[in-house]
Amino acid sequence: MRKVNSMTENNTSTDLTLTEWGADIDRIPVPRSSWRNAEWCILAAAVLAAGLYFFAHFRYIFTVRHHIPGIGITLSHCVLTLAFLFAAHAKKRLEIKRNYGGVFMLAASALISCCYGIFANDSLRLMNFPVLLLTTLCAMFSLTGADPFPALSARGLTLCLKHVIPSCFRHFLLPPRAVKYAATGKNRQFFRHILIGLLIGLPIILLALFLLSSADAVFDSVVLKSLRSVGHLDFGFVLRALLTVFVSLCLFSLIYSSVDKPFEVTERKSLKVENVTLVTVLLMLGTVYAVFAYIQFSYLFFGAQSKIQSSGYAEYARSGFFQLVTLAVLTLCLIIPFLSLCRGSKTVRALCSVISALTGVIDYSAFFRMRLYIQAYGMSILRLITLWGMLMILCALIACIVKCCKPDVRICPVLTAIALCTWIALNISNVDRVVTAYQVRAYNNGEITQLDIPYFASLSPDVLPELAQISDETVRKNAVGSVSKDLSSRYPVWYDWSLSWTNHEIKAEINENGD
Repeated sequence: MRKVNSMTENNTSTDLTLTEWGADIDRIPVPRSSWRNAEWCILAAAVLAAGLYFFAHFRYIFTVRHHIPGIGITLSHCVLTLAFLFAAHAKKRLEIKRNYGGVFMLAASALISCCYGIFANDSLRLMNFPVLLLTTLCAMFSLTGADPFPALSARGLTLCLKHVIPSCFRHFLLPPRAVKYAATGKNRQFFRHILIGLLIGLPIILLALFLLSSADAVFDSVVLKSLRSVGHLDFGFVLRALLTVFVSLCLFSLIYSSVDKPFEVTERKSLKVENVTLVTVLLMLGTVYAVFAYIQFSYLFFGAQSKIQSSGYAEYARSGFFQLVTLAVLTLCLIIPFLSLCRGSKTVRALCSVISALTGVIDYSAFFRMRLYIQAYGMSILRLITLWGMLMILCALIACIVKCCKPDVRICPVLTAIALCTWIALNISNVDRVVTAYQVRAYNNGEITQLDIPYFASLSPDVLPELAQISDETVRKNAVGSVSKDLSSRYPVWYDWSLSWTNHEIKAEINENGD
């Protein structure tokens, strides 16, 4: 192990290395005095965020009132973000000027975290979590210069994903080793004096508790209740405490890695592929896609008006959209690397543009089928998100065509920004209310014959104002009463709560039941 200075020979060194603290594989000298406000702030924020999750949410994970975390995620994200900004500023690593990508990612993560405290759709909350994690990490690594590439670039996103897991454990042992080091040397006398004070003060405290309990019955009941609660610590409490410690150290390591030093970047090895090989693949794929596009125009798009009454046509048109969406995504994963490998080949670029246009036909076919399916069976959260996915595929295909025409144009930052903005807009639109409003309007207009009340009950209180718009009074009362009763039995704990649960009908139902 490398020594920090020559004073180590006399055991009077005032410096440490991160390796001595068990925190990093790199032996970078760190002054003993570096564990100051920034590190304490990061550690306190990590413990607070992890403790809130495991003690306010995790204990209800197997109960009937379980929900995906709500406003607790908003608070935890706010605490961790403020701790990161403070630490980065204290270490003079905060780079905000002209760092538009990092600032954009930070603002996007803040908006997504706020959605947890506003809307209560559990499915969307679950899908938001990886988006929130990725945007937050990209913002952290970009604003401190840990990631040398722009936050919205393809390499920036890739490097961020590559260093997530190592960053969680790179400084994992830094806090406990720092405490251990603080207990040695001159500080040993300090802790010894504390221990002596505890040994002297403990009998005095016990005597004071005995006399005060004898003098006041209320105080005596409080003391006894506290002792009984301590004596009944269950396994769940111990498990939550251990998980809190583990996750706190991971969060500390993750934030500290972002303000510690830049990531090591290795040069990319260029993969040489002959243009003839790529042209062959693209020609084969283009032929199949051209045949499929011809069939779509002949039997699906232009045949819709004449065959709309046919049950066979209806079954044909309402199926296959998920397979087509999957194929469009796989095609994008094929085209984009081809454009990077052979951007100088006009033939490859021309074929990629043709494939992109034909894939656009596939994407429109999937949209056409989904539209007919929604008209027949109504809207749902999954179908709404599928429509958003089709829109993103279309944007990516247009970007690929632009890339084929102008190879030097960077399409990833634009696509990333569009995807994040539209995803946030989807969250803010209140998907539960949008889906319910569509279903109720279709029911009132006679487009569908019945409403899926259990499905509405599985969403959030945002559906209640729209269910109140049902024209049939009997159906309306049954739907509102059934959904209100089901939701009231699942009223969340404060960590999972959101503004959606302030609906006055839910509160009235809870008060009526005496819960």
